[in-house]
Amino acid sequence: MNSLKLPQLQRSSSRIKWGLIFLLIGMLAPTASSLYNVGVGIADTTGPVAEVVFMGYAQMSQKGSGVHLRTFARSFIIDDDVQRFVFVSVDSAMVGHGAKNAVIRNLEAIYGNLYREDNVMISATHTHSSPGGFMMDVLFDISTYGFIKESFTALVNGITKSIQRAHDSIVPGKIFITHGEVLEANINRSPFAYLNNPKEERDKYKYDVDKGLTQMQFIAATGEPLGVINWFAVHPTSMNNTNHLVSSDNVGYASVLFEKRMNKNALVGKGKFVAAFASTNLGDVSPNTRGPKCEFSGKACSDKYTCPGKKEMCFASGPGKDMFDSTKIIANKIFDEAWVSFFDF
Repeated sequence: MNSLKLPQLQRSSSRIKWGLIFLLIGMLAPTASSLYNVGVGIADTTGPVAEVVFMGYAQMSQKGSGVHLRTFARSFIIDDDVQRFVFVSVDSAMVGHGAKNAVIRNLEAIYGNLYREDNVMISATHTHSSPGGFMMDVLFDISTYGFIKESFTALVNGITKSIQRAHDSIVPGKIFITHGEVLEANINRSPFAYLNNPKEERDKYKYDVDKGLTQMQFIAATGEPLGVINWFAVHPTSMNNTNHLVSSDNVGYASVLFEKRMNKNALVGKGKFVAAFASTNLGDVSPNTRGPKCEFSGKACSDKYTCPGKKEMCFASGPGKDMFDSTKIIANKIFDEAWVSFFDF
């Protein structure tokens, strides 16, 4: 496996964002001799766990009442001695401009112009089970009864702290890319709609959702594993809209599995190795692998996702006996492939 040759980072915010990530994971050098300065860091972002509406399902009745899995920000710094880039994956439904701007202001107060809007990228995993009220936008915050300062502060401070820890851990290192495939962990949640795509387009793909896992691996020049970022398309919605426990859901659970294995069961967030299972092309991709069924009869829903009974809802679930079991199963499937891929270079 070859080390990753980073493209020069442009100082244009329009050229950063997702296009840059795809460039990062797509350009391989012909030799594994290149060294970068790399750092990893993690910090807690959990925020208020009681009486705050979750963001994701937009159900005002879905207020927190405890914790299933705490949420974290995981940061990775890449420096080629010319320019520096920061990628953050945070266990949250989304990250708005307000939160990012606050993080940048925090960093400027510490590091001056080193970390800026154009070289810091913050990506949310899209879990639907974390406290809302931090977007500073009416459309997103209306279901949480407005802005929640406690949610905003916990998110911003956690992201800032994770970047600080990544900054403090920078060492010479190499970057590797591996690819894998994860089966029975995701389905298309709108398969009937997918069939409206032209046949010649659908024929290009083996599945109606992306089953590929791409993993970026950070190894110190000494050979010590530092961390991983991987991308696998799945919604973190194994925890359904009846859940009232704050949770990082399936991808957050997978991060915990990887970190505990590498950090020899250290408390989550306290080990040196950082593993981010980050958001990618998950738009119509569900972890509820049993597919949509009618609430009472258990029969398949119609092609319009309706059921014959007047009060019978259509909803998807699985693969476990309940949402906690399903979260664990999906997490382990993703983790297992990520673990194998980690040693496949």
